[in-house]
Amino acid sequence: MRKDCNWYRIMFSPVLSFALVIVLSAALAVDINAEEFTMPSGDLAAFEPSDPVNVLSSGEVEDLDDQMASYVPLEEKLLINEAATFYYYENLDPVAKEIYDVMYGVAQDPVSEGNIGLMMTDLDPLGEEYYYEFNLASRALCFDHPELFWLYSGEKAELAYSSEAVSLNGIYFVYIKMAEPYTDFEEEMSAFNDAAAAFLADIDTGISEYETVLQIHDKLIDLVDYNDPVAEQAADAHGGQDLAHTAYGALVADSEGNVNYAVCDGYSLAFEYLLQQCGIDAVFIGGKAGSNEEEAGGHAWNMVKVDGEWYEVDCTWDDMGSLADNYAPESLDYKYIQEALNDEEYRDRIDHYLFLVSTEEISHFEPGLDYYYLTKDGEYVYQLAQESVHIRMEDNGASTKYDSAIIALAPVAMQSYARQNAQSFVEQ
Repeated sequence: MRKDCNWYRIMFSPVLSFALVIVLSAALAVDINAEEFTMPSGDLAAFEPSDPVNVLSSGEVEDLDDQMASYVPLEEKLLINEAATFYYYENLDPVAKEIYDVMYGVAQDPVSEGNIGLMMTDLDPLGEEYYYEFNLASRALCFDHPELFWLYSGEKAELAYSSEAVSLNGIYFVYIKMAEPYTDFEEEMSAFNDAAAAFLADIDTGISEYETVLQIHDKLIDLVDYNDPVAEQAADAHGGQDLAHTAYGALVADSEGNVNYAVCDGYSLAFEYLLQQCGIDAVFIGGKAGSNEEEAGGHAWNMVKVDGEWYEVDCTWDDMGSLADNYAPESLDYKYIQEALNDEEYRDRIDHYLFLVSTEEISHFEPGLDYYYLTKDGEYVYQLAQESVHIRMEDNGASTKYDSAIIALAPVAMQSYARQNAQSFVEQ
């Protein structure tokens, strides 16, 4: 993983204690040489809304009906998701739910042209309302089902809808199908399923939900490397479609074949999927993050439900493992950051500083003294966690209209896990 963080280098006499260093630095009584970096953001793939309805002739309708009648389903089911419920689906309106259901049926076999979904609706498919519901359902489906990585990225596959646009007693018939067959479906889904199974093989789910989530979180951030090249391209069409933005990128490879190489939405969707396979509810969150609201860029993270309570988790920013990659191996900074990362107690804190926290805490994180690291030679203090904000997605135009409407349905974490359990202990 390669990413940048805020760090502060404070020179002082080796004889000073760590507590004294903190006091002095807080009072600015020492000479501070600080260089500022930012945590990765601006790496969230932008959503391209669907094309408007394709209006069918009566002959084209007959052809589609014939294809549907002759369709033979795939023998092997390759889409696997063990979640009991899907959060965004449960919170959609009835029309979007129906579209979502039809889409998911088509996704079961995106290779065969005869796998076409058909729905009846009293909404005119040529109208803005149906178009809105279609895109809303599409995003909810992708956020709920990380195994549909190929739909989320849109690099190789997308859904489209068609209608004769003639009502029968006020009812329209809408056909939903793949715009083009997804020819790599079987190969890529098999690779994804194998990778997920291999990841989960040594996860002990027979203990507490907390321990299960912790195991998956720690193993994921150890496995995945942060994909700087794709993050830098996220604003353009290719960068936004790269598999690095998906669970496939995190668990298998990005579009260039780089193994376990993902950006923030890839981390988040993989985390969600792995938790779903263990029976733990998780939700994808999109928005922006950064050192402050003005500098925040596109970002993704998760909500996770543990012991009946929702909490926020940012796996990408918790992945501090290769911070030293930002520095030349022969540099002093490399030496000291490696030292900090190899300190087991300190490493545990910075690898979990955004793990199971409250919405209030992640919305404006302010690091305390726990995130200062005193080098063993007593020469420097480093702070590897920064003050930051996480802001859920807002409607800022066509590219965020549908995503923000879905994210607005997400739950809120009232307390951090540590605070919640400390309170429970006191009450007992």
